[in-house]
Parts: sequence; structure tokens; C-alpha cells
Amino acid sequence: MNASSSGYSPNKFKVQSNVPVRWEITDTGTSGCTNAIIAKSLFEGEIALTVGKTSIQEFTPKKAGKYKFSCWMGMVTGTIEVVN
Repeated sequence: MNASSSGYSPNKFKVQSNVPVRWEITDTGTSGCTNAIIAKSLFEGEIALTVGKTSIQEFTPKKAGKYKFSCWMGMVTGTIEVVN
């Protein structure tokens, strides 16, 4: 996924429950609150972003459902749908 100060591209994903996910996020120009991503329902902490770099977050979703991810202020958002 690409992350910028105006949003995420793509901003919707579908993954399987109980299957490890490797989420790669390339920072193409974040600033302010968009320099980190949180998804409290999927993993603890935040994904710190650095312009021009790719950050990696690995997690294993356990329960089916739609989960929101966002900048740390919640203004820029996306969705990860976990299916069985």
C-alpha cells in the first residue's frame, strides 16, 4: 500500500483469518498525523512511516469482520476485511 498525506492507496483489503499477513506500506509523502498507522483491533502499537521508505507490519487476524485502520488522529482511514 502507498501512504501519503492525502490518503492510502489502495485503502481496502481482504485477508483470511488465521493466516499471517505481511503488510508493506510505502510512504510517498506523509506529514503530520499521517506519519503513523494504527489498527487497534488487529495489532498493538503503531506502524511508523518515513518518507521514501517501506514499513512492514506482520500480524495474524483471528476473527472475521471489518476492521478500520487510520492515521493516529483517525482522519485518514481504510478497511481490512477478515474472512474465514
